[in-house]
Amino acid sequence: MIDRPGTGERVYLSIKTFLLSESALRPGERIDVPALSRRFGASATPVRAALHRLVGERLLTALPGEGFLVPRLTEPDLSDLYQWNVALLVNAARSAGGETAISPDAPEGDGPITALEDLFARLAARSGNVEVEWAVAGASDRLHRSRCAELELVPEFQDETRELRGLAAAGSSTALRQALVAYHRRRLRLVPAIVRSLHGLSDRDPRRPAE
Repeated sequence: MIDRPGTGERVYLSIKTFLLSESALRPGERIDVPALSRRFGASATPVRAALHRLVGERLLTALPGEGFLVPRLTEPDLSDLYQWNVALLVNAARSAGGETAISPDAPEGDGPITALEDLFARLAARSGNVEVEWAVAGASDRLHRSRCAELELVPEFQDETRELRGLAAAGSSTALRQALVAYHRRRLRLVPAIVRSLHGLSDRDPRRPAE
């Protein structure tokens, strides 16, 4: 198999999209490098390079003797991530001050998760701090599959997104910060159900992810 110029970036983006998809591997599952090579039409070299890059982004875990794994997810892990995300966003909204007004219109043709992550990215950009932008983008990547689970668990997910975008459009930093905190508090209450969903466990399944 011959890799063409630009293969590395293509493979990285393809694998990342696959890992973030709702149908991707469960937490704790091992990555099959030959299978990814066949799936994306590339040799093992760019595939492994992409996997190492994704380890750096904390979307994968590399363990000696086990290769690459989808990170195991516990309830404390997810709770910490939601709390980190809201801290970043509240700080971004506060830093932007009166410059928080953002178009209420979501990107055309995209679903509610993309609309939510677009809003968070725009809030981070308004902070004027590139480190906040990178941190919010990273948190969104790591929370993406949890948000896929949220769609099944939160019937009002789209309404919540519209409300947040509306507050951002109104330019009220205080109201937006309060709404962001309330939104994440609701997510924190759902953490056990989200973790079980990501592990493929039903509410009646006696097994629980290790904490």
